Formats: sequence, structure tokens, C-alpha cells
Amino acid sequence: MERTRTNAVLPVCLAFASLWSLDALADDTLTCESRNDRYQTCPISRAGYVTLERQLSSTSCRQGRTWDYNRREIWVDDGCRATFRVHTGSSGHDDDDHDAKVAAGVLIGAAILGAIAHNANKKDDKYDDTRYQGARHSSYVPSWMVGTFEGYNTVYDRDVTLTIADDGRATARTRDQTINGWINDGRLNVGDTVFDIDQSREGLVTSQVGDRQNEVRYRRVR
Repeated sequence: MERTRTNAVLPVCLAFASLWSLDALADDTLTCESRNDRYQTCPISRAGYVTLERQLSSTSCRQGRTWDYNRREIWVDDGCRATFRVHTGSSGHDDDDHDAKVAAGVLIGAAILGAIAHNANKKDDKYDDTRYQGARHSSYVPSWMVGTFEGYNTVYDRDVTLTIADDGRATARTRDQTINGWINDGRLNVGDTVFDIDQSREGLVTSQVGDRQNEVRYRRVR
């Protein structure tokens, strides 16, 4: 893989122990119901990737149409009643704390110098995508985000592979470490940390919300 190395600083402002605990968090489950076909929200205890565990209503529960979620809550509408699972755990090898910090650093990012080709119309492109199902479809993933991307962490001298699936699941791998995240509202979520994602000429760029100096560039490989 072609590497472009620049002088970079890694202003790590996060507590790795809280974000990448060696003990995986247990998933949460909850039931949310649209009574009398009305819109209803159900708060979730902590942010996570949400899937429909079991439909309980005769009315169809269709993600993006009659249910969806964000970092704070699940919503249901039009008679949907179901049990949902909030996936809050992370996975990886637990025998090397240093490697865990390296994997975290990959997504936290380094201050990479250079121009970024932002996709100015990224919020509008979704209307041309047949998978887009309305303004409340916060779990929508645009096609340009889907795929496998490779980056390079200049600070830890590690290659990293970031894969984003069309269902919103995101996985970063470096050496023996795996860090999981998810896409919601057009952003990459990793634990309590959120990253904006912009399309670039070669792939995509992530930048930490609240610290725009934290950016990392990825090149699409498939």
C-alpha cells in the first residue's frame, strides 16, 4: 500500500480505559411500542448499534419506515411493536493493552496535513438512493461509505483496515486488534466518541467531533 508520511501530532484527549475496556459491555434489550399507530420514542441507556430482535405486532416493523434509532433513543410508528437489541459491546484480543490503545488511536486519528476533498452534496445524495426511506431514517448509510478502506497511523507505525457494511456496522483492524463501531446520522460512532465522515478523492476522511485537528485519511481498496 502506498504511504504518505507527514509530521503529525496525536492529541489524545480520551480515556482509553473507558472507551476500550477489556471487559466487553453486555448488550441491552428493550421493547418499544407504537400505540394507536402513533409515533413513540423509547430512550436507550447508552449508545449502540440497534437491531430488531423480535417483532411483536401484526403490523410490519420496517427499519427507516416504522422504526429507527439514534444515539439517544429508538422510535416506532404506524403500529410497530418490537423488542430491540442495543449492541454495546466491543470485541478484540485482550492480552495486549498496548495493541488495544494502538487500535483505538487508529480511529481517534492523527493530525494529517493536506487538502481534503469534501463532498459538498453528501447530505443530498441520499435522495437518489433507493435504500433511503425518509427524513427519520438516521441509520441510512450512503453507498460511498460502504466498502473496505486502508489507512496508515504515523504515530504508531501501523497499517489499519476500516470496513463499513451497508447495514452500518464498522470494523477497524490492526494487527491482532479489532474495534467495532457503527454509522448513524451520517457519522461514525465508536463508543462515546463521534466522527464526521467526508468523502475524499481516494476514499474517506474521519474527523473527531469536538476536535477537528483529529483527522485520519483512508483509501478505498474495495
